[in-house]
Amino acid sequence: MSEPARHLSLPLPIRERLRALVELRWSGREEPAPVDQLPETMPEGTVERLVSGGPFGWMIFARLDEVDGRIELEALEDDRMSGPGSYRVRDDGTKEELPSEWTTFITPKDCSPEELERLTQRFNAHNREVIERLRERGFPR
Repeated sequence: MSEPARHLSLPLPIRERLRALVELRWSGREEPAPVDQLPETMPEGTVERLVSGGPFGWMIFARLDEVDGRIELEALEDDRMSGPGSYRVRDDGTKEELPSEWTTFITPKDCSPEELERLTQRFNAHNREVIERLRERGFPR
């Protein structure tokens, strides 16, 4: 039987960044932003849905890890309008963008069949790599 995951406290700078994000996503809506759903602690290395039901189906999944003595939150945001975005927030509040799935595919006006094939392969390869990384990290994809 495996030991339960250690719980890590969500550092204040990460909490404040998440709180501001949730309030932004709920701005202009009649119901209050569900900032009270944000956890105080999270099981280390376990992906959890933090908030969902926002505009355009917005939701955020995240995991908290200790890396080299620092706490980092890795997040995946997704909604029907803007698509997925992935990033890491460190315990000092700094944010690092991570590769995200591409949801738009635009071709040049006079795209040759060969160029279209190259662009299609690049698009698909990028998304396969991103999806594999997210799955390895425990995110739903």
